[in-house]
Formats: sequence, structure tokens, C-alpha cells
Amino acid sequence: MSVPRVAIHELTPEHPEWQDYVDVIKGAGQERWAFSADFARFPRHYVAAKRSGRVVGFLTYVIWEIGPNDRGHPPLVVDGVPLMEAKIIAFGVKEAHRRQGIGRALQEHVLRRAKALGCYQVRSVSDGDHPENHRLKLTMGFAVEPMERDQPTLSFIMPLRG
Repeated sequence: MSVPRVAIHELTPEHPEWQDYVDVIKGAGQERWAFSADFARFPRHYVAAKRSGRVVGFLTYVIWEIGPNDRGHPPLVVDGVPLMEAKIIAFGVKEAHRRQGIGRALQEHVLRRAKALGCYQVRSVSDGDHPENHRLKLTMGFAVEPMERDQPTLSFIMPLRG
């Protein structure tokens, strides 16, 4: 039996499938991150994974300067141009659809889009209690760094250009 293909689409709140997308995010307990007002001033991108016409996964990312927005550092500037990154702020796949390449397809989409948008890197921060997400990022070649936070947290980074 073959597994139906997955389609990856960027959505906006005006899209007819928006509520299905929101419902999957809420089902994963990620609405706090996906729709956080903390990210409202940055271009936000909503990516849906669909299989057999149904939303089965999601990824939300913002585009911002590396440095000042997450860690309070001055912007990193090269040749007078601030380095930008795509920061993944919410990500998940419905449990029944995991380990079928959907999470990888979502991650690969953001890597391609971020590069096309001129980003230097993609970054994703994950609490310590998401080992499947960690394993996926590591198998894709993301670098990892523990972060100093109240709970165990990891920062995953994928450079997009040299």
C-alpha cells in the first residue's frame, strides 16, 4: 500500500482552508506560538502540509534580523547589510501522520523559501520534551546548541549560504 503524497502550501488567513489549519495548530497545543503577538511586527509565514485534501501538519515562521529580536544583541551586519533569518516559531504533524516524511517536507520548504527570501539561516528553538523534532532536525543537518532558559531548551540552526 502506498502512502498518498503530501502537498505543501503557504496560507494566509483569507485562504478557504485557514480554519482547518488553525484547528490542527490548536490540536497540537501550538497556538500560543503560531499566533503570538510577540511576532506581530515581523513578516509571518504559515505553511500547511495536506494529504488527501486534509491539513495534517503545519509550520509557522517569521523573517527577522539575526541578533536583536530574540537575544537582545545588536544586529549582525556584513558589508552594511543586516543578516536575516527565518525563525520557526511553531511546527507539528498530526500524530497519525508522523514518520511519513511530512515534517521533513515542511522543514525543507522553509529552507528553500528562506533562501529565496535572502535569509542567511533558519533557526528553530525547541523545548527539551520534543525528541522527535530534535531527531528530525539533526538528521537534516541542523547544528544544535543548548540554551539557558528555565527549562531544557535547544536552538537548531541551518546556514543557507556561506
